Amino acid sequence: MLRDSILGWTLILLVCISLFLSFTIWSRVPGNLSVTKITQEEKRVDPTAAISPKKIRVYLGDSINTIIKSSSPLYDKTWNFSKRLLISQWTSSPEPIDTLNREYFTHKKGLEIFFPIPLPASFVKQLFNVSVGDTSLVDDKLICSFMLVDDGGLCAYLVDDDGCFYILGKSGSVDELSNLIKEINNSNPPLFASLTADVNLKVTGEVYVSLLSYELPVYSLTRELLSDERWASKFFTDFSVTRRIEERDGTVIYTDGIQGLRIYDSGAIEYNYPVSREQRKNASLYEAYKVAMDFVDLHGGWPKNGYLASYDIQSSSAGTTYMFKFKIRINGLTIVNSDDYLNVTVEGNQVKNYYRNVSISTKQEGIIDLMTPIEALNSAVSTKNIKVIDDIYPGYMIQDEELKPVWIVKTAGMEVIIQNLLE
Repeated sequence: MLRDSILGWTLILLVCISLFLSFTIWSRVPGNLSVTKITQEEKRVDPTAAISPKKIRVYLGDSINTIIKSSSPLYDKTWNFSKRLLISQWTSSPEPIDTLNREYFTHKKGLEIFFPIPLPASFVKQLFNVSVGDTSLVDDKLICSFMLVDDGGLCAYLVDDDGCFYILGKSGSVDELSNLIKEINNSNPPLFASLTADVNLKVTGEVYVSLLSYELPVYSLTRELLSDERWASKFFTDFSVTRRIEERDGTVIYTDGIQGLRIYDSGAIEYNYPVSREQRKNASLYEAYKVAMDFVDLHGGWPKNGYLASYDIQSSSAGTTYMFKFKIRINGLTIVNSDDYLNVTVEGNQVKNYYRNVSISTKQEGIIDLMTPIEALNSAVSTKNIKVIDDIYPGYMIQDEELKPVWIVKTAGMEVIIQNLLE
């Protein structure tokens, strides 16, 4: 009888241990996300990293302008200064000023900071962690830039993609702004002039081109591949419940039955995680953007010179899905024929899909003298039959494993590439 009792209790103990171990193993699958969330609390990427301006226009006074890009020596200082000053000047709700346009600021001194894409006013407010002012009256507007101007006192404005101005606040002191503009002016920057239309070409808005010649580096490209084990370690903390599957085309798949990581033969990766209905709580665009940024930072790191190229919002009865696409700049300029570097789809507070292209490193191989912007426009008019120009600026194109500078002409929502004729 005693022996049967001992065996009975032993069996109960073994069953309990088995249940405990099973729970521990299987709870680690969703638990992996909990570990990620804890780490995210400890390490968060700067949310303004992907919104770093594509250009900063500096009004030097007396109709003199220069443009600072991310390759410019004073870019970081000017960007950080602008963020700080905008936050301190944002003291009220955005109020439209119907009498203002950019021509009004021609003879004044100030900065205009252009976002990589237009953003909702509420997003901009959250991005800079501004606690005052109500943006609900302008949330249907997309903000393309903000301005800090010496206009009888320091004034801050938001500018929407229709060119309308919204004042945020005005203070008495312009000393800091004046000192920075003086420093920029003393650095002997290239001067930019407004492009005027001719009989064959209509210019919409304000288009600025440098008065100096354009000399840009040529870069060779190297693809930086990581082993599939290193990639898998960024997504799975417990390999005892993770399967590795290798397909005939060289693609490697890791899965724990819930999450899936696909590593393509090219070196690109794609991660998928099914978001349950309970997890699909409504989130704002900014909240979803932050989830995407933190996830990228923890799963491969935030790329240097990465920026938000576009976003899409899809709403349904199940909740809202946000899709973010990120690209990278080279020498402060866009690559016109490159695929998206990062694609991130967010539902609720979870990343549903994450695609990351292969990292590239560059090595300068020489310098090319670009044709003048006028020559590029003449080429666009004669060979591409362009009649209207929205903007013209230099960029890069991948060709034969090299990055070569080109002219990019924006017209009617399209980008027309004009390759250098001086090569």
